[in-house]
Amino acid sequence: MSLLSWKSLTKGDRDELILSVDFSTSGRTQASFADFAPRLDPPAAAFWTTLPPTADDAVALDGYVDWWLTDVRESGRRVTAVLGYCAGAVFAAALAERIGAWQDTPALVLFDPELPNTVGLYKDFHAAGDSLASLLMPEELTEFHEAGRQIERRYADDLAAVGPELALIFTRAVGTAAERLELDDDIRDDLAGVFGSLVGYLAAASSIDPLPLWARGIAITSGPPSYPVGREIRFDVDHDDLLRINGVARALSELLSGDRTESTAGR
Repeated sequence: MSLLSWKSLTKGDRDELILSVDFSTSGRTQASFADFAPRLDPPAAAFWTTLPPTADDAVALDGYVDWWLTDVRESGRRVTAVLGYCAGAVFAAALAERIGAWQDTPALVLFDPELPNTVGLYKDFHAAGDSLASLLMPEELTEFHEAGRQIERRYADDLAAVGPELALIFTRAVGTAAERLELDDDIRDDLAGVFGSLVGYLAAASSIDPLPLWARGIAITSGPPSYPVGREIRFDVDHDDLLRINGVARALSELLSGDRTESTAGR
């Protein structure tokens, strides 16, 4: 089948599916589920990871989960696990709960789960600005970062206010570079759209309360979890490397193998 809202990372050799939720873009330094999926021990279920909606998809902030579920339902596959990284763990909880309405509730595995917050968004904003360093004049890049710091001083941790303001600053910076370099509209829109998509992703996640479901899930972490979880498996690794560690992949493979044995035995 042709996927609209997911990217297939591995095909697997069973009629089962592992779903993963993360906001991953090209050039990102943090490991992603694309690094992680090939490390799982075969045989494995097919492994999909989310694609964020684009402006053309016209998905409302309260419609992200429904949008992702459409492909899952149409696949006809049994979902064995839903994984979430950072803020993606918020959506993972909602997906697992909804999938549980038509099959056995899949395992919920959280990788360094985080609620959406402005700290991460400010960090992403400044990193996104630095990614434009080859397109902006030095003084323009300095102005970009200062504009972001002004937003931080003005709105602090108000995510609903901060997100659109930072997206506007980023869009204007891209427009300045595009005009001077005579970049076409498609390139400009692509550059500006990535950060706007991240803002939408975090805003959508902030409308979901995952904590009751996280309290029953399994967290694989690079440090103490910030929120109550059902079970924790901790690795002494850097947060950015969590999804590229073979031992982490082995831990998940063992978890899912155990869940599958218990599920089969119960039939």
